[in-house]
Amino acid sequence: MTSVSPIPSWNPGPSRASAATAGRADTPSSPVPSPSAIVAFGGPPAVSSLVPSPMVWESASRDKVSEAMTKSFSSYAFGGRFSGLGAAMLGQAKLGNYNFSQAMRQPPPSTTPNVYAASGIAPGSLHGNGEDRVALGITTKSGVEVKLALDSQGDGLAVNMTTSGDLSDAEARALGDLAQGFQEAIDGMGQSTPKIKLEGLMQFDQQVLASVKLHAEVKVRGEPESVQTLDFQADGAQRKVSFSGEAGSLDLKVDASQLNTLGSKERQAKALGSYMKQFDQAASRGHGDAGLVSMLKDSFTALHSNTATPQVATDSPETGRWRLAAEDKSILTGLADFSASVSQAVKFSNPMRSAEKDGFNYEVSQKTVQAGASQDARSIRQQQQSKLSASYHETLVPGVPLRLTASTESQNYTYHQIEDTASSDAQVAYKDGKMVKASLQQEGRQSEHVMKYFLGKLESDKTTPGNYSVLRDLLPVLGPYKTGEKDTSPEARLEQRKQALLTLSDDVLLQSYAGQTVSMWQADMQQEKGEAAAA
Repeated sequence: MTSVSPIPSWNPGPSRASAATAGRADTPSSPVPSPSAIVAFGGPPAVSSLVPSPMVWESASRDKVSEAMTKSFSSYAFGGRFSGLGAAMLGQAKLGNYNFSQAMRQPPPSTTPNVYAASGIAPGSLHGNGEDRVALGITTKSGVEVKLALDSQGDGLAVNMTTSGDLSDAEARALGDLAQGFQEAIDGMGQSTPKIKLEGLMQFDQQVLASVKLHAEVKVRGEPESVQTLDFQADGAQRKVSFSGEAGSLDLKVDASQLNTLGSKERQAKALGSYMKQFDQAASRGHGDAGLVSMLKDSFTALHSNTATPQVATDSPETGRWRLAAEDKSILTGLADFSASVSQAVKFSNPMRSAEKDGFNYEVSQKTVQAGASQDARSIRQQQQSKLSASYHETLVPGVPLRLTASTESQNYTYHQIEDTASSDAQVAYKDGKMVKASLQQEGRQSEHVMKYFLGKLESDKTTPGNYSVLRDLLPVLGPYKTGEKDTSPEARLEQRKQALLTLSDDVLLQSYAGQTVSMWQADMQQEKGEAAAA
């Protein structure tokens, strides 16, 4: 992951040599007297030392925000420059102060006192012109727009907060409650390896606030210079995150509008854990950038938090297309629909073979469709998909770094090309209020192409495939007409059914790299084939 280089600070300490050089540029050259010829008369030295100029402020007022600016200004890094500022600004909103502007600028040292004031450069010109900037926009349910902006340059710092109207006490409290979350998001982007920290902002009070938007830009000072950006948006129905930087890009969207498909908190936690495992598996198999994959995991978890209370069987269909029964929900992950993609910046690390590239592209999604003419003729279908395309070079000697050059002696490596896909398709359908179809199909295809080179010569070229496909009829499990054994009590049959639904809810989770779950299904299929053969 790329590092964010320090922001230069206007607090230099010029050496006496440089000051002397500056003085010589303004006076004619003359022979330098020997030490024995120098006589001190008690007056000032011939060349004055540069002295720090006083800090210039946009406003003379001092509050918690101004204090935070003073403390953080001396920091060189982006994260330090905005340290505590986001929290301090939203903290002021909680106190009723939600329209203010402040800026500070440190003039360069000078031999002339107050020369900065004479230059006419106002600190306020920093607003909207920072090399590093953060903007937060919040809209309340009543329609009031609140905007916060932070700007930083090497010689100054500026903050601003405005509202389009008066805030109620509840709205001011809701803003203040986001102070820590806002600061965590800023600090995450300010780390040497940026992180997406949105958990706090995602906890906004949806009864009071309608939407939250965040935009952050960080200038990466290197060769060449570049910019890292983060955009986040969340409201009651959708959440979005996008990141772009030297390491690559990330995009994630979550559709939380279908409330009736959401599962319990426990169900969602289990599904999230399953996806976290799959993200790690994809990163390991494709040698994905650890920083980007960490961003995916953090943002995926954050955007699936603070969801509305799941609909229960007695709820009105207004919160979803249909009222879903327990059997319907057993084929669903419990998560809101989403689409996510990570694309690592492509690198060409082998000068002898320009066609070989190092890259990592991963996509994963879920889509749920509810159809039918009526509640008694409804159908529900949920599809999950993942796709991994990756390529990388690997050393022949574990632990020894690979350094590919134009020399054949360096060409000792394996080149890997990965192409993996996985899918899960679960569906149920009803006719005249009775379940007539229930199925689950899962597929996975893996391919790894490996070419081995020694001293620049191809020694082997091998492709390893891996495929699985499972189709399961779920009517025996979900069908309401199964009575079980005659001597089984109604209570026992109810408990058996409950356990069957719980097991199925685990089985429907996407398996990009299947293990025991597929083996169990294959055992079921093999048993069915054996019975058919015996007949």
